[in-house]
Amino acid sequence: MPPTTQEALRTALARERYPRSSAYDPEWVVERPMGPHPLWCVESLMEVLTLEPGMRVLDLGCGAAVSSVFLAREYSVEVRAADLWTDPSDN
Repeated sequence: MPPTTQEALRTALARERYPRSSAYDPEWVVERPMGPHPLWCVESLMEVLTLEPGMRVLDLGCGAAVSSVFLAREYSVEVRAADLWTDPSDN
């Protein structure tokens, strides 16, 4: 039996290198395109950046706020997000 679209999408976006990102709903990620896979970009950044719970993070150019949600959920930081092209009420 061929995989469903959801299964195929999950397989395409699941990467061992990005265990946290791979746990997110692939449709949610794909529906909010803002360039390269935003969760992979942020998870890669976290390899060289240390965030402590409660820290404040400014996510400029957040687009659809995928990176902001990820940082808040995965690292328990307070995120302020802004983007010139995305209305805050859209997020």
